[in-house]
Amino acid sequence: MTGFVTWANLPMTGPGGVELVLDAHVPPPERWPVPVVVTRTPYGRSAHLAEGRGWRSRGFAFVVQDVRGRYDSAGTWQPYRHERADGAALVDWVCDQPWCDGRVAVLGGSYAGYTAWAMAVERPAAVTAVLSLGPSMGLHRTKYEPSGILRLAEHAGWWLERADSRTSREGMRQMVFAENPELLAHLPVSGIGGLLGAHLPHWGDALEMHPDETPPDAVTEAEIRGLSAPSLHVGGWYDLLVDEVLAQYGQAGDAVSPRPRRDLVVGPWGHDLGMDGTTTVGAREHGSAARLPLGGLFTDWLRTALADPTGPGSTRVFVPGADRWRTTAQWPPVAGPRRCWHLGAAGGLHPAAPGTGAVSFEHDPAVPFPSTLPAADRSGLLDRSDAARFTSTPLAAPLRIDGAGLADLWVSTTAAGADWIVRLCELHPDGRLLEITRGTAVTTGGGPHRVRISLGAMAFLVPAGTRLVLEVTGSDFPFLARNLGTGEDRHHGTRTAAGTQTIHIGESQLEVPCG
Repeated sequence: MTGFVTWANLPMTGPGGVELVLDAHVPPPERWPVPVVVTRTPYGRSAHLAEGRGWRSRGFAFVVQDVRGRYDSAGTWQPYRHERADGAALVDWVCDQPWCDGRVAVLGGSYAGYTAWAMAVERPAAVTAVLSLGPSMGLHRTKYEPSGILRLAEHAGWWLERADSRTSREGMRQMVFAENPELLAHLPVSGIGGLLGAHLPHWGDALEMHPDETPPDAVTEAEIRGLSAPSLHVGGWYDLLVDEVLAQYGQAGDAVSPRPRRDLVVGPWGHDLGMDGTTTVGAREHGSAARLPLGGLFTDWLRTALADPTGPGSTRVFVPGADRWRTTAQWPPVAGPRRCWHLGAAGGLHPAAPGTGAVSFEHDPAVPFPSTLPAADRSGLLDRSDAARFTSTPLAAPLRIDGAGLADLWVSTTAAGADWIVRLCELHPDGRLLEITRGTAVTTGGGPHRVRISLGAMAFLVPAGTRLVLEVTGSDFPFLARNLGTGEDRHHGTRTAAGTQTIHIGESQLEVPCG
């Protein structure tokens, strides 16, 4: 046999006798054995044909498998179930092939990022590298804010297009919501699944979860810390999973000595990691530097990591505002300086505490504060009164942000419960208002309560002459499910109640880590 080899539609017997189907793209036999890159996907392995040939042409074998119950693999797909055992069986199968040299690298993005980590923790002796791209590590993590608020639009759209079926329903999300733009406003939230136009018997399963729970098949932080395989972590600043990328970069191999190599790449991308070729997100244009040849980056990194698995890693982060890449030994800096602004009763952000007082706004869940797309110009929402905004004077010098900020607030509400959606934005001299980062919290009625709201980590350069704006609202709809204000469970309740949300001045402040 000569030339490159592809075995397509190859069946493998998985746990319980279930037939799982894979494609194997393998270099010519005269090059055997070789390292093998493995991925498992619920989105159809045929989408990886070109990728498989790319790895193969660079001297690696590439194996891609449909997960249980999807496309050609038998069984029933239950998201985030069976993946650990099925993935372990695939790694064992790969290691038994004559073209495998015993070195298995697992690769995956989104759901396949979870399956990659599942293979790594189930077969740590065999998996010699992890390439993790914007991983979706579980319904309890991807579909919820850390504060416990359901990411309603994400859950509805993903379940509509992906779940409760052997194949995906590509494009159905856009069609359904174009035909019924108010669909996500339906109460109760638990009833939305029956209105989406597909048979979705398990729509409600995720509504019973919470980020504090650890499902049986979850990959735990302790398992990631205990892995000795080098790892590459890739994410996008405009992807809701970027915090997962940063957390795993900080955790990987932390309990191992010597610690394995870790590398981080974060670009000005959404969930597709810039693979659509655009350099623009919303109202931000990042320039040609935003493009990276990720295919070559992955193969170069893997060769280096396999040759020196405990060598020094690096971080490469794109800095919006500066619109350039920054390469450092680690990110964010371990102990950089922090700047503090105090919230003022007149709506200012001040370097010194301005005294006492309060700023209030009325929030009505029946008319919620609306969501905007990532990096959109938010200036059109400045006329809305259902928000509290605190604005600095123009910056005298550029402000470089490196890491996660903190909104340390004292708040109260007259409703039975309230959400606090906090955004740090930049207000440009030309009037554009663009989000830098955000965070959320939930409180019950009464107060004042102290809430310390972590703002998502960011590398950013705010130019001189720009004003910082800290915006606080009671909703971000339809991205986030509404707090009904009645004390009822937001997934099953049908009544709403308006209330007054108040930020108490004095000790409320904003902290920003500076580079």
